[in-house]
Amino acid sequence: MRLPFTAAVLVSCILPLHSSAQSGSTSSPSKSPERLVYVIPNNRTVEHQQPFAPIGSRTKFRLSAQDVFDPYGFVSAGVNAGVEQAANDHPQYGQGAAGFGKRYGADFADEATSELLGGGVFPALFHQDSRYFRMEHGAIWKRSWYALTRSVWTRDDIGELEFNGSSVLGDYTAASISNLYYPKPDRTFGQTVQRGSILLLEDSAFNLLKEFWPDVRNRLLHKKKQHTETPSAN
Repeated sequence: MRLPFTAAVLVSCILPLHSSAQSGSTSSPSKSPERLVYVIPNNRTVEHQQPFAPIGSRTKFRLSAQDVFDPYGFVSAGVNAGVEQAANDHPQYGQGAAGFGKRYGADFADEATSELLGGGVFPALFHQDSRYFRMEHGAIWKRSWYALTRSVWTRDDIGELEFNGSSVLGDYTAASISNLYYPKPDRTFGQTVQRGSILLLEDSAFNLLKEFWPDVRNRLLHKKKQHTETPSAN
């Protein structure tokens, strides 16, 4: 399962923010880095201070394709497949290289289909914006709630808030398509809904990273700069 790893990363990001917020410190606005936690692609994050500017269908497809074919996606699918093989998930796939290859293909296809549908196809059809718009300021609980709910709420192409049908439909459509390659016992309605829900929860979890990681990175770099500039005692 991918969610425990994601949750661990989120906790490591938010806890430093919580402690600094309690101490009353503030941070200056931070530009979103190109990668979250230095490894995860971050191609679709818009800063709070940036004026809204719509993107066309071609850009939506390009951004989703960049996420799908980023090296992180291939490595992530391999890690997930290894964990699943060790736990003997989907036993019908078997073990050994053949079993690993089937699990790897299924994991990569899940993420790729969800990303291309939810980030490219459906946003183009429904005229919705597939990017994440950071809140950037405010209480941690408020920013967390905002980030978590962006998987079900988004902006349309003129910047107005509406139900995120692209993300929801993309995840559950990808889960339905996965019945083409998952073993027969995993093709039930309940299993399909579960896979779609996991994909949707992952979207929410990564939105949390997009919201908070720039702040964490900014603080880490600030501490490193302070340490470098501190004169050593003679």
